Amino acid sequence: MSQIQLTLNILEAMVQCPYKAWQLSKENDPVEDRIPPIPNAISKNDHIVSLAWSIEQGTTLQSERRSSPQNARKAEALLAKTISCIASDSPPQFYRISHCSQCQFNESCYSKLKEKDCISLLAGMTPRVLTKYHTKGITTITQLSHLFRPRRSHRSLQISGRYLWELKALAIREQKTFVLNPPNLTGNPVSIFLDFEGLPDERFQYLLGGVVIADGATPEPFSFWSDSQGQERENFVKLFGLFTRYPDAPIYHYGSYETKALKQVVKQWPEHFKQEWDIIEKRMVNLLGYLRTHVYPPTYGNGLKEVANFLGFQWTEPEANGVLSMEWRKQWEATRSQSWKEKLIQYNQDDCVALQRVHQWLCDLDNGDEQENSQKENVQRVSEMKKHTPYKLRANVEFGEDFQVINKAAYFNYQRDKIYWRNQPKSQTPAAISRKRKSKHKRKGERIWKPKRANEIVILPAIEKCPRCGSKRLYHFPKMKASTKQTDLKFTASGIRRHVIEYQSPISDCRDCDTRMTHRKSRWGYGPNLFALVIYYHVNYHLSNEMIAKLIQEQYGVKIGRTYLTTAKNKWWIKTWESDAEYIREIVLNSPVVHIDDTSMPLKGQSGYVWAFATTHSVFYHYTPTRNSDFLREMLKDYRGIVVSDFFPGFETLEVTRQKCLIHLIRDLNDDLFKVPYDEEYRLMVLAFGKLLRSIIETIDRHGLQKAYLEKHSEEAQGFYQTFLEVDHTSELSVKYSKRLKKHWDELWTFLHYDGVPWNNNNAEAAVKAFAQKRRGVKGMMREQGLREYLQMLTVAQTCRYRNLSFLDYLRGKCGIWENVPPSTLPGYLPFNQARLYVRSLQIKREAELHEWEKSEKRPSFIPSNPAKHYREHGWVSREDWLGS
Repeated sequence: MSQIQLTLNILEAMVQCPYKAWQLSKENDPVEDRIPPIPNAISKNDHIVSLAWSIEQGTTLQSERRSSPQNARKAEALLAKTISCIASDSPPQFYRISHCSQCQFNESCYSKLKEKDCISLLAGMTPRVLTKYHTKGITTITQLSHLFRPRRSHRSLQISGRYLWELKALAIREQKTFVLNPPNLTGNPVSIFLDFEGLPDERFQYLLGGVVIADGATPEPFSFWSDSQGQERENFVKLFGLFTRYPDAPIYHYGSYETKALKQVVKQWPEHFKQEWDIIEKRMVNLLGYLRTHVYPPTYGNGLKEVANFLGFQWTEPEANGVLSMEWRKQWEATRSQSWKEKLIQYNQDDCVALQRVHQWLCDLDNGDEQENSQKENVQRVSEMKKHTPYKLRANVEFGEDFQVINKAAYFNYQRDKIYWRNQPKSQTPAAISRKRKSKHKRKGERIWKPKRANEIVILPAIEKCPRCGSKRLYHFPKMKASTKQTDLKFTASGIRRHVIEYQSPISDCRDCDTRMTHRKSRWGYGPNLFALVIYYHVNYHLSNEMIAKLIQEQYGVKIGRTYLTTAKNKWWIKTWESDAEYIREIVLNSPVVHIDDTSMPLKGQSGYVWAFATTHSVFYHYTPTRNSDFLREMLKDYRGIVVSDFFPGFETLEVTRQKCLIHLIRDLNDDLFKVPYDEEYRLMVLAFGKLLRSIIETIDRHGLQKAYLEKHSEEAQGFYQTFLEVDHTSELSVKYSKRLKKHWDELWTFLHYDGVPWNNNNAEAAVKAFAQKRRGVKGMMREQGLREYLQMLTVAQTCRYRNLSFLDYLRGKCGIWENVPPSTLPGYLPFNQARLYVRSLQIKREAELHEWEKSEKRPSFIPSNPAKHYREHGWVSREDWLGS
């Protein structure tokens, strides 16, 4: 064996911390060897230690005879590892662990770790996380702090998920409190701060303490002490009575100890506390939770004592902690001394006051009204931090400006303007000089393109009636004309080219009101074909407005500002096509079958959900800030068709006939089958369900979605139900899917009893995928208003796709909303622009011919017989305009 004497204490320490075992082995006065009596109920680690010790001593304990071979191997490995550790002259690596607070070497180890700036000082860091950072070469808190990168301002900051150790390290390095999200703690006139002292091993809460804080009143402390467990229930009755006395007061606590204790009490005495607890539980507020999701103070841990000490609070007993309080309780039980009791009550009250201090601090962070300038300087909101980009050299002015000068010389324009031309022959014009002069910068949203030459001139007739007074006594100036140019694109058989139209109109004066006027109407600076192409690029190819502006200028020589393009494009859409998007919504909601699916959408400063409503021929999109399904009930309250959806619980509240998407179910069944391929009971269920569904799909492939052929499969489905769902299952997955299938059984087979009802939700899923392409491109940079406008454009674009129509041709007026669908699917009358387009497509030249057509049976139901009356407030001009003559 080793030259250093091995003791039982060293073996026990080896299980807890190898460094502790090494230090014990180097002490001059080792603890005397001993074999303590082993009780019947011991922990697994204690059992391994005892086995290792018996192997070392060459003795055979009764416990060793009962040990499994696996435990014997673990004991031998522990013994060998311990001997190797204590025989080494150099200490093993050590880190901060949960056992440190109970170790006699705590202070010395803490000093060494602090000197090394070890990341294990961050309380709560698991060995797995520690190993992950060590693998990357991150061993100190300072190194870890440099890994934090604030997220882009347009993305909503996370308030859940993994703990940001990098931000915690940055808070310690800079000695600042970082606010990821404001805590949003609302002020209340009365608040209760709660803290328990107990003996967890005995499940005994011997001290229920707290303080009631009311606005303008003296704090009201309370302490309910139990000499024995027999008094515990009575004290909890008093505590619940205090809670009832302040029914609207939030109950603040720190950590989960108080909540777990109250739940245990409710479980133990439900007849006394169950009814009240259901209400009280909603009032419980765990302040520790905010230090994980919202606020990162410059402390190694988030314990109450550490955070309160950071805020300047001091306990009456500076060394007091939870472990020491249990020792004080044992001392009181042994001596019944009043001094121990008072010490415990004082410690409990200190905890409550510290809790109140932390609460006030969080409220100050939320309101941004820190009391002192020093505190205000030491608080940093993450959303206000400067975002660093890897594409730009960061300035380090303290190291001089050399790197900045070098970086500037590497820019593309710098080299072209100042370097490359020096190497060119003198006869050659330098690249920098040959470039076109940049146009003068315009204000945001101003049209910068003003063409000089027109390709076409349109002479408008003189105005006939004064728009101000209505007089017809006008004087016309034939030689004085007002003109405006409109830049558009012209589509020809050979391609697309720029086309400028100049509109000219005579100027007139009213003799009655002396108003000078012209027939010129307010026209867009750019024509409809150009806007149609812009929207086509934007929706179908997901190009940004900036990229489209560059493309239009390079391809067609038309300058258009990005900001102007954004606003003008949206205005043109709303004026021309918004009514079409609304009409498509009516088409979908009047269809006998509607497919619904949803997906999340991160926006600038918030997030929400986009819902796709689809049929076989139409799609419309809808945005909601949350996934709450209340809007669905309102939207579909009068719907009498069938809704095809996935298994989202929100659809269960709809009072409609439902068909669940079977492909979702198949994916879940298949994924779980891969996880447990040897669960024979579950495998047989999945195979039988797959065989049933396959036979149905083969029928659909031959005859389509016709109930005359599909209803025969109802008996097969019922046979599966009796064989697999009306029996008791033993495996976990079989039980799980048996319950799921029973719950949704009727909704799985709705399509067997109706014509034209699909068994999947592919129509809505395809619409969601089309939107997901846009979501990947914008990466949370879009605002809600912009999203709603885009969803209208996507509604029309995807409807064209479902009907095999060109979206660009639709925007150019070359095809209409009535095409490739039965007339019966179109509710009411078409929007004005679409109705006019349909009538013009008939090429009726005379009004008499139009009047005859309107009264005949050839007129479809979606065109009104009296369009002038129906569209009077929706764009009607004249019969000539209606015919396009």
